Amino acid sequence: MKIVVDMLGGDLGIAATYEGLKSFVSKHPDVEVFAVGPSGVLNGLPNIKIIEANKFVKMNAHAMELLHDKESSMAKAIDTLMKEDADAIVSCGGTGALLTFASIKVKKLNNVLRPALISPIPTLKENKHTLLLDLGANSENKVEELVDFAKMASLYYQEVYLTKPTIALLSNGSEEGKGSPLVQATYEKLKGFDGFVGNIESSEILKGNVDIIIADGFTGNIALKAIEGTGNVVKTLLKDTFKKSFKNKLAYLLVRKDLKKQLMMLSSKPLGGAMFIGLKKVVIKAHGNSDAEAFNNALVTAYRCVKSDLVNKLSKE
Repeated sequence: MKIVVDMLGGDLGIAATYEGLKSFVSKHPDVEVFAVGPSGVLNGLPNIKIIEANKFVKMNAHAMELLHDKESSMAKAIDTLMKEDADAIVSCGGTGALLTFASIKVKKLNNVLRPALISPIPTLKENKHTLLLDLGANSENKVEELVDFAKMASLYYQEVYLTKPTIALLSNGSEEGKGSPLVQATYEKLKGFDGFVGNIESSEILKGNVDIIIADGFTGNIALKAIEGTGNVVKTLLKDTFKKSFKNKLAYLLVRKDLKKQLMMLSSKPLGGAMFIGLKKVVIKAHGNSDAEAFNNALVTAYRCVKSDLVNKLSKE
């Protein structure tokens, strides 16, 4: 198995990706790793091949800039993926840039209408995996594409989490007949699909009662950002409350262990990044602010997808 790792472009710098990769390679000696980044830093990592790169893609880079980009770590990582016929790539660089590079160089599977971004999201149930897609790979979708998403996500869930999933369609009401014309038409198409349980409202997303939630890219991206924003607001409110007075600080000392455990349920660290599903190789987008733990988990997600032969199974499906 070959995995290419883009070491640059994350919010926390190469220190985080370095420690994450170090942890990953220590537990996965069966993987041939190509690390793309500054050799002076990466020389300390054992059993990896280093591809020299010192530039990273700017978050606001235009598509035309990306087409002529040959020196950034992400461009070199994608080139290495294709040149070495590697199985997967992991990057915490800009989402738009990674989708652009992957769409142009890696290309979609022949029988997939459109690839999608799929990722686990936090839920109130401990160790519960709920997948949400599309998270913004597409700005709008057709009915047939949402049905494709359901098929791809179902197979992903079975191969990575080893159980048959339940599937719901994100709508503004749980009853049949609710939603936009797109949602209503997709509901009719998914009625006979194995595991389909109907519509789900956005207020139910974090409860963890379904395994997969399907949405068009625009809606899914808004839902994801609302979840992330709510989590940050909750953390800020709690922090401000406990700092407000001496008695509140004492109260924090009493509950901090339980509180940290509960807040971890809103964290993206254990989730393992988003897969650009429907391409001819495994492409994983780690969170932009990934620390070592989160980046290691993104690498583990890539490993599981390759190990399960997910791309070939998607192609056959």
